[in-house]
Amino acid sequence: MSGNTPTVVASSAPLYISNIVIRLDDTSKKKVDFAELNIDSQRQKIRYISDQDRDLSKKFDPAIPVTTEQVSLSVHCYHTTGLFPRKIVVSFPLTRKDILANIMDHDGQRVYKVIRRKLTVVITIRQLQSTSSSILEICPRFRLLVIGKTGVGKSSLIQQAFKIKEVKVDENKRGEADINEEFTAPENERFVVHDSQGFEAGDSMIFKTAKDFIARRRTEPELQDKIHAVWLCLSIPHANGRLLENGVEEFLKSRQEILGDIPIIAVFTKHDVFVSELELEAADSDQYDEAALDQLKVDELDRLCIRPLKEVAGSDILHITVSAKQEYESTIRKLVDLTTTNVEKFVASEAALVMMIAQRVDINLKVEASIAVGKKRYWRGLASSMNFAGFTMLDCLSVIHKDIIDVWNFHDPHCHLSSDQFKELILKDIDNADLPRAAQAFGFGLTVVAAIASILTALAGPALPIVVPIAAGAVLAKFAYDTYQQKTIVLRRIMTYIVDLTCIMQILFLLALTGPISRHVVKIAIRAYEEAGKSNVHLAIQSHHVSVNRNGGDHALDEIVRLINRYTIKAEEVQDLRTRIGPVDLRADEEW
Repeated sequence: MSGNTPTVVASSAPLYISNIVIRLDDTSKKKVDFAELNIDSQRQKIRYISDQDRDLSKKFDPAIPVTTEQVSLSVHCYHTTGLFPRKIVVSFPLTRKDILANIMDHDGQRVYKVIRRKLTVVITIRQLQSTSSSILEICPRFRLLVIGKTGVGKSSLIQQAFKIKEVKVDENKRGEADINEEFTAPENERFVVHDSQGFEAGDSMIFKTAKDFIARRRTEPELQDKIHAVWLCLSIPHANGRLLENGVEEFLKSRQEILGDIPIIAVFTKHDVFVSELELEAADSDQYDEAALDQLKVDELDRLCIRPLKEVAGSDILHITVSAKQEYESTIRKLVDLTTTNVEKFVASEAALVMMIAQRVDINLKVEASIAVGKKRYWRGLASSMNFAGFTMLDCLSVIHKDIIDVWNFHDPHCHLSSDQFKELILKDIDNADLPRAAQAFGFGLTVVAAIASILTALAGPALPIVVPIAAGAVLAKFAYDTYQQKTIVLRRIMTYIVDLTCIMQILFLLALTGPISRHVVKIAIRAYEEAGKSNVHLAIQSHHVSVNRNGGDHALDEIVRLINRYTIKAEEVQDLRTRIGPVDLRADEEW
């Protein structure tokens, strides 16, 4: 980011002062003698190194942590007017809250600047900025334009892709939809939808409005304001019905001129109705076996939809057939995957990642996005990470933690997943490889389901809290004071934390996809992981030869990715696994 743009930072984020520069205005009659930085009872003197120095400055290596509100800077000066110099002290109260609220990005550094009595103080801040925050600052929401007639199934499609309760994208009467209106959902803040009604015959005004809207959005300078993808929703026609209205044909013929590089996908909706009608006809005629019926479905879809589409739009037009019915969830996954792939190729990698964050239908895309975000910064070079030098282990794990939970994008209004208590539960056995071994004859997904079934059975009696024993606050306190070091034990702890948290996120994806997240369901997920795979992960990392040598390749990253892939629940298994688990009461809650 260029210029002096304010950066919004969570108040709990770690804050370190690495440099202070004190500059006197040329018009001032004062002369700076020295300065003193006061943090609680600790004092740091700042003096000129040379008489030739124009500015009074000091670098702090390691950087000074600021964990209190009791911070101030006193600049001791002499006023040079009159016969005798007069000593004065200019005080700068430096509240941590004020610093965090007013940090600026300037020339690649993060600084806090304050001016008082012709003295300018510039404080350089060292802070672990999460990769996900950097991505979401560029593109906080995936911006999708859906086009289609009322009743084509746009609302159901959006609800299934982003797993929300409601988004009314086609409630307006024909011709009254406002394409400029942003449709969002409070339980998933990572997407925004614009709705354009279908281009029926005679509706030239709707066509012009959509064309103008797209043109305007294409010229927006910021990625977050551009349209990232278009879903053109079309009903599969009956018998010899027409697929495309005249207005849609005109739009498709001009799509390159109108859209440029914005991916457009023709989405044939209500595939379940199409299949049901063909199966009913086949049953009545008694002429089709299963193989012949499957071929009939392919041939009819090609005749009614794909060929007419390509004749108008060209052979390179993207298309897919979907249904919002639960048993057809795989079709929504394919649509999301096709969208993500083409946004990555033609728009921007940040927009593609935000689509992966926003979608809640494909568990494997979530895992893929977690790895992609991790590889951008904090998972790389863990054995000799310069990113973490000078920070505490809690600082390091907290920024990794934020990256992962941001990607999974659960509806967590009470912020249970970002709480210290949740981190404590993950950390409690992080060095322990001597845990009860979990049998995995049936793969991670089925092993997790068996563990959840056992837990829910045990809870079926009188309502009892799930006990996940921890020494309250003790583990977290230790990590809050331990500084990151290039040691094997530190490397293994970070590797273990990443894999453990990713596995727990997958289990929550099975249990509470739509949320809201409760402490009760989080503790079920943690207990299920302990029974289904935690010991195997810990043993694998403890047994793996890791090196803190800079020149040995990124073996730690390779092992993290290998273990995550080894303990990944397959997307095509999710629906069956949820059915096996049965309903989980997301309203139940309890203390940590």
